[in-house]
Amino acid sequence: MKRILYSIAIAAMALTSSSCKKFLDPSPTDFNAPKDFFRNEAEVNAALTGVYDILGKSATYGRYMFFEMDVADDSFIHLSGWTQDLALYNYSPSDTKLTDNWTALYNGINRANMLIENIDKAVMDENKRKIALGEAIFLRAYYHFILTSNWGNVPLKTKSTTSGFEVNYKNSPYKVNYEFIVSEMEKAADMVAPHFTYNYGSRVTKSVVWGILARVNLKMAGAPLRDVSRYAEVVKWAKKVQQAGHVLNPDFKRVFINMSEDKYDTKEVLWEVEFGKRNGTQVEEGAVGVINGIGANEKIGFSYGGKHVTNAFFNSFDADDLRRDWSINNYYYSEAVEGGKIGYAPNQIYNRGDAKWRREYETAAPKFNGTSSINFPILRYSDVLLMLAEAENEINGVTQDAVDAVNEVKRRAHGKLMAGEVVKSVTITNGGAYTKAPTAIFSGGGGGFGAAATVVISGGKISGVYMISGGSGYTSAPTISLVGGEGAGGAVLTPVMSQNATNNYDLTAAEKDSPENFRTAIRKERSLELCFEGLRRFDLVRWGQFYSAMKAYENEIKTTLPSTGGYDHAIKSARNVSEKDTLFAIPAAELNSNGDIIQNKGW
Repeated sequence: MKRILYSIAIAAMALTSSSCKKFLDPSPTDFNAPKDFFRNEAEVNAALTGVYDILGKSATYGRYMFFEMDVADDSFIHLSGWTQDLALYNYSPSDTKLTDNWTALYNGINRANMLIENIDKAVMDENKRKIALGEAIFLRAYYHFILTSNWGNVPLKTKSTTSGFEVNYKNSPYKVNYEFIVSEMEKAADMVAPHFTYNYGSRVTKSVVWGILARVNLKMAGAPLRDVSRYAEVVKWAKKVQQAGHVLNPDFKRVFINMSEDKYDTKEVLWEVEFGKRNGTQVEEGAVGVINGIGANEKIGFSYGGKHVTNAFFNSFDADDLRRDWSINNYYYSEAVEGGKIGYAPNQIYNRGDAKWRREYETAAPKFNGTSSINFPILRYSDVLLMLAEAENEINGVTQDAVDAVNEVKRRAHGKLMAGEVVKSVTITNGGAYTKAPTAIFSGGGGGFGAAATVVISGGKISGVYMISGGSGYTSAPTISLVGGEGAGGAVLTPVMSQNATNNYDLTAAEKDSPENFRTAIRKERSLELCFEGLRRFDLVRWGQFYSAMKAYENEIKTTLPSTGGYDHAIKSARNVSEKDTLFAIPAAELNSNGDIIQNKGW
């Protein structure tokens, strides 16, 4: 976390390190015990940094929680050599990624407990003490929330480990856990600072707590608890965020470019995990844009491009939705062409992947092969708007507040908050005569810029123009000039512009004519807006749709998978899923050390 007190991060890690792999670590021997620590503000801040540090681990938001632990119906792992893995739903309870996530979260809880128990010893400003304590209380609750959402009846740990003999902890009912989580977060909401206190988004603020309280209550209203009284709480907390002055960034893609460029927009991104480099060294374990992203080389920034999309998910976007060609790449990198990018043909869907975070925009140097400095969002304002709409619909049906919230997200998605329009596609009026493809140059257009496309020839003429970028800011259609190439030429290409000026892209009458149809529209909008952000599996599980959605995805892949291209592995995760996979297996290491814990059903 670059902005969370880096100057004392080393001290924090010394305070909270441990050589024990059990999730309930015995009292460490390689740092000052609490009785010798927590003497002043600096030591409190060091301990607090250690609590935050968990968010940046590979086992959490550095990788696993948006990659291996969020494989759902919108994508598949494009690493054909994988035969057994957590992401493929054919893992065993001994899976190391599973164990690492469990261990990291309980380590974070233990660190928070130590701070909460000892913070009153410090000589420091009382307001700063209150804020630090509020952040620790919230983070302890948040780590419990992730554990309970993913594993169900997990042990609730509210005191720090003081002895190596403290290893036996019983499963705590998820209802008890959620009630604790909500109570603690509500307490923290009154203690932490407002969002405008900081010019960066990695710190827990009131808006963060309110937004996550909406998420927790939405989960409680869904499976498995199904406490529908919680929908009112979702509306309450989401509206507090709404009233705090948050707004959407006008440009959807800019939200994610900012994360690559180390820029912050706390009105849109309420909470993000920060990764970065210092003195040429990676200081957090982030693989954002490395394990996912657009497959690339070292010059651009190495990426595995390890998560590709399904045909059905790609086609769920309408053609004017600007999110589609940003969240899903419509080009690949190539050193063989000027500009280094080649557009995909319309039928090349399975080639495309999770591309929200692109290393070409990463500014921190050097660019490492295994890690990046790109930040990851835990909570965005668009998510809050959609949670508000979902809960409002479940309580009161299709209200104007709910419709307005969804339309706000849809309008941004279609460029309605931006100035000007984009080039949506190119029409070939005359294919001309060519033996080598020319380069398309877009110019004019009333101050617009950035449109780019790949020209393809077949049978001696231009047969396709595949968009790389639609650009932005066009107030009129640009002119397309063809440069280079070989042959007699003569082609005429006409840009097709988006319809931001004439279409509002709001919910249709059919989408809001009943609570059932509106519910379907909201769920679709969540999938389009929040894809690849670690929330799709979470949503499907709480809606009670995870297993059925994965089996539908399996059937869809069987009928749409290309016969060539080596994508047979695309079906692995969906084929392996069973009913038990709505929860993860409790790690074998925990079962071996904790005599009181019971494994989840089916394992």
